[in-house]
Amino acid sequence: MKLDLLVRNARILTVDGRRPRATSLGIWNGRITGVDDDLDGHTASAVIDLDGATVAPGFHDAHCHTTSFGMGLVHLELGELHGIDATLGAVASYAAGLEPEEWVIGFGFGNGLPPDQYPHREELDRAGGGRAVWLTHLSGHSCVVSSAVLDAVGISGALGQGGRGEVVVDSAGRPTGLLLEAAMDVVKNHVGPSSIEQLAAAIDRATSQYLAEGITSFTDAGIGCPGIDHSPVELAAYQLARETGRLRARAHLMAHDQLFHPLAGHRDDRIVSGLDLGVRTGFGDPWLSLGAMKIWVDGSGLGGTAATTGPGGEIGGGFDDDPAVLRRSIIDAHRAGWQVAAHAIGDAALDLVLDALEEASDGEPFPARAGVSPRHRIEHGVMIRDDQVGRLARMGMSVVLQPLFLTDFGDTLLDLLSQHGDLGSFFFRMRSLVAAGIPVVGSSDRPVAAGSPLRGIQAMVERTTSDGNVFGPDERLSPSEALEFYTVGGARATHAEHDVGVIAARRLADLVVLGDDPTTVDPGRIGAIDVVATLVGGQAVHDPSALFAGAPPPAGAGAGPTGPDGHA
Repeated sequence: MKLDLLVRNARILTVDGRRPRATSLGIWNGRITGVDDDLDGHTASAVIDLDGATVAPGFHDAHCHTTSFGMGLVHLELGELHGIDATLGAVASYAAGLEPEEWVIGFGFGNGLPPDQYPHREELDRAGGGRAVWLTHLSGHSCVVSSAVLDAVGISGALGQGGRGEVVVDSAGRPTGLLLEAAMDVVKNHVGPSSIEQLAAAIDRATSQYLAEGITSFTDAGIGCPGIDHSPVELAAYQLARETGRLRARAHLMAHDQLFHPLAGHRDDRIVSGLDLGVRTGFGDPWLSLGAMKIWVDGSGLGGTAATTGPGGEIGGGFDDDPAVLRRSIIDAHRAGWQVAAHAIGDAALDLVLDALEEASDGEPFPARAGVSPRHRIEHGVMIRDDQVGRLARMGMSVVLQPLFLTDFGDTLLDLLSQHGDLGSFFFRMRSLVAAGIPVVGSSDRPVAAGSPLRGIQAMVERTTSDGNVFGPDERLSPSEALEFYTVGGARATHAEHDVGVIAARRLADLVVLGDDPTTVDPGRIGAIDVVATLVGGQAVHDPSALFAGAPPPAGAGAGPTGPDGHA
């Protein structure tokens, strides 16, 4: 057999327990043919000597917001700024280049601010020169707006009782400009969605950055949401991006639970709610597929809107909707054959999810997918009690973590916990989850936090905050474990482990070439390791030094990120 490409003289981290390390690998038609002695007797159209560079499976970011990140790259990006003054200064500079009727739209403010401090609408009025100013908090669970925005959307006071969000008002009942949770939808719905073309361009920008960080596949954690960074027809934007060569990494898309609606199928199907035509988790191919139903169960930990239990069993914070509605949505999704990905920050939110899924299964196998485990997911899982660890393990659920939350927000959370005499033994658990047999998955929640998987791996190993404090040292992981959670862990969470996640025969040749070995280098240097090249389907799609310039593209028609690879 003649290979398309033979890679040799490399330090290959296969993440395959049967053969953890290798020095050479072969690629044919976009897939790996084997490593080391599997290649005996084979010739190749091209041979690349990596001179000892490290090769690992391409990284998977299991929870990110790709269109939001891509749209943020063309609007006002505030994530690197600290404090109110810096934010207002950026607004003023940005507004100076706009026409009077144009909006200042910014993403990611909040760094360096205590949870209860936000820019006031009057400050935004001055900074924006009277323009409409709309800034979304880095958590994604709140925003601040200027007076012009409040006037445009008709907000003059607090929401009525029973609302799912909050318009924060001062002592005189006047809005301060701060909108929490579902109250943000008033602004999002007024502005409306971006076009399919604008979203496809955002996908292009975002996934180009992913490749530069070694990310070859990702899970977009909620398409179809309200707002300028989404659209009710968002799947069409992903299809357009794929057809025009702008979807540069493999995409798994979570469908926003509010898109689900009643379906009138046969009573034996037990599908009472879902998406049109009964499409569900798994529809698609290795380039573009539907993943889980994404449901927001509670809000933000730092924003005080997470649903948590107190010493007497009382619930603080709050649920994103009526708990009975949330429970019904989870049950109906499971019974319709959907994987459920539940945003649950607080332990009370996690209780609701676990109770609902236990009722949904009711001793029956996962419907419509014979022999397949649903692999339901908890997104974030910031607070998990000891008793919940056991339940998660018994139910075969995974926990999708964002390790860089420890770096970016750990000091603020430690300060909040210390005020209550609790140093957070139940927060950001990792080691105890692994010990219980619970699959742990690494992700970023970008643009909420930085997206580099190498930085995430370092955060899992060190668990050190930006001020140098160690958050729960007993929960640290080894570098090899952390690497697994960003590769095969993400693949398992998306039912894609037969295609990606490890370097082994018949897997897709999605690879990252690194300037050093993250499992042996000093842990403090993991995040700074260079991404030398990234390959998707055996094709070098990020290769700034032209390392693979002499390698031919895969032989299969349409292979690579510009089209399907022929595997449904």
